Amino acid sequence: MQGVVGGAGVVLNCGGLREIGSFAERLVFGGSFCRVSGFGVQVGNLSRRCGVVVGLGGEMAPAAAMADQASPESFAVSMFPVHRSKVIHIVRHGQGFHNVAGEVDHASYTSWDYADASLTDLGWQQSEALHKHLDVTGIKAQVELVVVSPLLRTLQTAAGVWGGATLAEGGVSGGEEVLMVGGLGKAPHAAIAAPKGLKFVANEFCREQNGVHPCDRRSSVSSYKKSFPCVDFSEVGTDEDTWWSETERESAQQLFTRARTFVRWLLNRPESRIAVVSHSSFIFHMCHLFGADCSDVVRKEIQQGFRNCEMRSVVISDRLATGPAKVASTDFKGGLHYNDVSKTDDLPARQIAAEDKSVPHADSLATQEQAGPSFNEQGEEIETHPSAKSQQVSNGKL
Repeated sequence: MQGVVGGAGVVLNCGGLREIGSFAERLVFGGSFCRVSGFGVQVGNLSRRCGVVVGLGGEMAPAAAMADQASPESFAVSMFPVHRSKVIHIVRHGQGFHNVAGEVDHASYTSWDYADASLTDLGWQQSEALHKHLDVTGIKAQVELVVVSPLLRTLQTAAGVWGGATLAEGGVSGGEEVLMVGGLGKAPHAAIAAPKGLKFVANEFCREQNGVHPCDRRSSVSSYKKSFPCVDFSEVGTDEDTWWSETERESAQQLFTRARTFVRWLLNRPESRIAVVSHSSFIFHMCHLFGADCSDVVRKEIQQGFRNCEMRSVVISDRLATGPAKVASTDFKGGLHYNDVSKTDDLPARQIAAEDKSVPHADSLATQEQAGPSFNEQGEEIETHPSAKSQQVSNGKL
């Protein structure tokens, strides 16, 4: 485990439930329940969140065990309300000139020849190929917001991938607004129109690991506004780059902290389908906040490094939310007053149950410690995880 997301209870939907805490904060991944302090993992208690109780090592408390007594470890599936979740399309920028030089000699990343590097011709080709993929799959029409790192190569990639038509030299046609002006960087590209109805917002928290490498030093916001007139730069705090240091490289721990802040920011947005255009190191650290207790297959799908202009789509969920949802719910009220949202049914929520009255309400379920041992179909006691036993001892249960 290299890092965790604190604050909001965030789930990257990779199967199962796992509870993680960063100091006083908590978050969820797929798998068994754990508590994290800093970067060390300590197994903690069960939880009854979401109405499905999964014990340590995959054991389940009574209601969940009824659903899968024969093989409690096999049901590594998560369920979360749609209005507490967001679809995120993560994109790494296309090939930049610094990438070409750095692959030949890593020391090139410290060269000022590649300050705020732009896309190569291949980088533009990669962006155009992804643009076509988004059209074919229908993803482009679904996305409500594009969040982009405020560096030239990511802004260019965002325009090439999520932008509108390429514009003829000298202006626009049909009343289109300009997302990106033409002639930027070392491999100039024609101007690109802004697509109707799609917002572009620059956010400094998803920029590349900064410091020492001039390629990761951004230009001024005032210059970007002229080059990308339809991008909203209000989330970027200063005109000049005050984050970049010529002598100190941002640490992994600082990147994890910044990634946690960024994920919380995404969760607080009103949009439910969001594209993020960022960089290899930032994406790598952000994705390593998740998947530690998923299967190797799913974990690699989440954590594996991104190629230039690669896109992966994930779902994040705010599992421990306590306030109103940021995204509009598609749920339907039903009940006696199904056609009047101002009225509520007299029946208490805990009495709204299945016809089989033996199924308890989620709020009435005991935790593993309260309920005592669990048993399989053969009547054999399911061994309690050692950490759970130690917790039971501390509670006077054993």
